[in-house]
Amino acid sequence: MIKKIFAVLSVLSLALLGVAGTAQAGIVQWSDGYESNPFGTWERDIQGGDGHSWFDIGMGVARTGNNNGWLFADNGWSAMRAPKSLSSFPSDRSNCAAAIYADPVGGGANIGLEIWDPNGWRKISHTVKWIDDWAGYQLITLPNLNLNGVGTVYLQPIYGNNGGPAKYIRLDDAVIQCSY
Repeated sequence: MIKKIFAVLSVLSLALLGVAGTAQAGIVQWSDGYESNPFGTWERDIQGGDGHSWFDIGMGVARTGNNNGWLFADNGWSAMRAPKSLSSFPSDRSNCAAAIYADPVGGGANIGLEIWDPNGWRKISHTVKWIDDWAGYQLITLPNLNLNGVGTVYLQPIYGNNGGPAKYIRLDDAVIQCSY
């Protein structure tokens, strides 16, 4: 299991560094695969209309490990977010990236990934990516993040739908990393 987790983190690191730029002296990374107390890590009451979010615990549908999160919407939107203090990251956080894997169930969908500064709830960066349902979990990345001057960030996947068909979006293996 440890080897599998290390392999996943190595692949994520290579994928993010390829997007974020050339590796420098080192990498600092936070990751969360919904394995250790997702109810205590991820805030879920972020929704409108009929949107909601939850976790699959030991259901066999995670990308890695046993657990994953999910978003649902038919006529509305839902999101979940996880805070990360950057106090253990280097003081120069100008070369950072974030990512999460997403897998829509029952048809492709546009899925967003956002990074927020909770000081005034300022959106630092966001992207939206079309994810096909036939390809399984796919990586959504936010490259070229400058997190200088920010003490804590929130990583937030988000999904909206306006009249169906209703969809579940599975989420797994979130990461924020900075190279220095």
